[in-house]
Amino acid sequence: MEYRREIDGLRALAVVPVILFHAGFQAFSGGFVGVDVFFVISGYLITSIILAEKQAGTFNLINFYERRARRILPALFVVMFACLPFAWLWLIPKDMVDFSKSLEQVPIFLSNVFFNKHSDYFDSVTELKPLLHTWSLAVEEQYYLFFPAFLIIAWRFGTRFIVGLLAAIFLISLFYAQYKVGVQPSAAFYLLPSRLWELLVGSFIAFYLASSFKRDLNDFASQVGSLLGLLLLVYAVFMLDRQTPFPGLYALIPTLGAALIILCATERMVVGRLLGSKVLVGIGLISYSAYLWHQPLFVFARHRSLYGPDKMLMAMLVVLTILLSYFSWKYVERPFRNKQLFSRKQIFAYGAVGSVMFVVIALLGISGKGFPGRMPASMDMAEIKMPKVTNGWCFYIIDSDSSLLLGANGAGCWLGSKTSARKGVLFGDSFAGQYEPFWDVAGRDANVGLNAITTNWCYPSVTEEFPGPLSSRASQQCLYNRKYLLDNFSRYDFVILGGHWGDVLSRNKLADVIDLIGLAASKSKFVVVMASPKQFDSDVMAIYKKSILYGAVFDISKVGTLRDRQAIEANRLLEDASKKYSNVIYVDRESIFSLDGKASDLMEGNIPFSLEGAHISIRGSKAAASNFIHSQKYDDFRKMLRN
Repeated sequence: MEYRREIDGLRALAVVPVILFHAGFQAFSGGFVGVDVFFVISGYLITSIILAEKQAGTFNLINFYERRARRILPALFVVMFACLPFAWLWLIPKDMVDFSKSLEQVPIFLSNVFFNKHSDYFDSVTELKPLLHTWSLAVEEQYYLFFPAFLIIAWRFGTRFIVGLLAAIFLISLFYAQYKVGVQPSAAFYLLPSRLWELLVGSFIAFYLASSFKRDLNDFASQVGSLLGLLLLVYAVFMLDRQTPFPGLYALIPTLGAALIILCATERMVVGRLLGSKVLVGIGLISYSAYLWHQPLFVFARHRSLYGPDKMLMAMLVVLTILLSYFSWKYVERPFRNKQLFSRKQIFAYGAVGSVMFVVIALLGISGKGFPGRMPASMDMAEIKMPKVTNGWCFYIIDSDSSLLLGANGAGCWLGSKTSARKGVLFGDSFAGQYEPFWDVAGRDANVGLNAITTNWCYPSVTEEFPGPLSSRASQQCLYNRKYLLDNFSRYDFVILGGHWGDVLSRNKLADVIDLIGLAASKSKFVVVMASPKQFDSDVMAIYKKSILYGAVFDISKVGTLRDRQAIEANRLLEDASKKYSNVIYVDRESIFSLDGKASDLMEGNIPFSLEGAHISIRGSKAAASNFIHSQKYDDFRKMLRN
């Protein structure tokens, strides 16, 4: 296959926006589309090679997979190995377990499946996953596990049949992606079925250029086509963003841009000469290593800097990415592609040994629960967790625990003075569940029993609206919980409501909650509405733990709170709604989150109430209860009980 400099230049246009996007430079808001460009390039190059060898009668599956192993594994394994010491030094146990789970999946090219289950690519949490970027390698390798075999089987039917069948698959995949991005955006982003069409865009170019139907474009058409392709890429990089539904029809913008460049940008064209420049070709040559190195560098910097690295550090890490990429290209990639230096047998042997090694290391990290022995003793806090049924509380997180049964079991857990004749119900989602230790303490003090009916995503309402996946068991449990509450108001003296109020408001469903407040006020002696705690932009407890690990000063004022604006507004609206009823108590933040009598984000010992930045921990919930018991709101609660 004839070498084309402009393809390496196109690789540069793909990798640079990805790196700058992950570095946090907001101008490159659509930089993630570089991965889509890589898919098109990969589909084009690999298909071109296969077609040339098939036509020459020299294609061999073993040779094909040998080339893939030489191309992918050496640099990948070097980067994975380089991650290990930094993970050991800088990752708290929870993060180490997550890292270990991803480490297990990378060498078997299933990391995209793993990250689909555990990540939202555009969530800030993904900025703390060192191997997140390997999802795209997994997609490609899954494609190339089947594609060559498909060509071998279908070759006898001719290229028209093959292209026709692939065209049908392309359309199915594209429209499946468009559908999936609306109902399961994470699956649409990470999994092969919704990415298959992008690789096929490159494959179609290869079929066209290798066919008798190929027509040479005149210079004007080539100039226009290549410039249009470049404009489409530039538009995608700078105009798309995290809110863009992706990779549905919007992904046609970068993929068609890449396709036009491959088809039209010859060395005689302006775009071809630009892409063929020494700088872009140089970056393109090291683009694979650059893609591998950038994510771990950025992620470990974010872990180590507690409150986030500044732009200057990230810019320096971009430069370091290029330097490391050059060395790994020169001393890892190139040597291992040389068949004179490493035989096929050695490549497969090294690949197998390396894969087993990383899987074993991963399993040790998982079974060792992230090696908590690495941490200072002061970090051994059993109560810095979310209260849930699996650790002795009631929150029925049914979507992630297959042992939990649908139905009555989710409504059978009690807190406080369980044998008391005075009974209440704590109802809602995880933001009600977080208050279970709170009401266990307050219930014992007030001598009341509390039936906790809390399930993930099940915000307080009696409608059928559900913010989580409708296919989840939590959706069914939520419907059960709401019907149970409607049918059993008379069993309880009072109702306590808790929810992710900011999220409910953002979904325009706060009216459902206000309706329920009114309904509960008419059917129960009184109602208690719990405020949402302060919402942070980062995992507060992880930052706190890292401050102990690194011997640094924890300063919660440095943690961003932009997310809290929605919660503050929702809290205000619920407080206003509560004032309309004489038997509704709104428990504001100030009554429960305080230190030395003053509103605070911290408990004693400079420990935050917050857990991951949204909920409060078991310890925080108990501390909040102690504050509540000494507040005017608690006096109001006791008076309501006596009435």
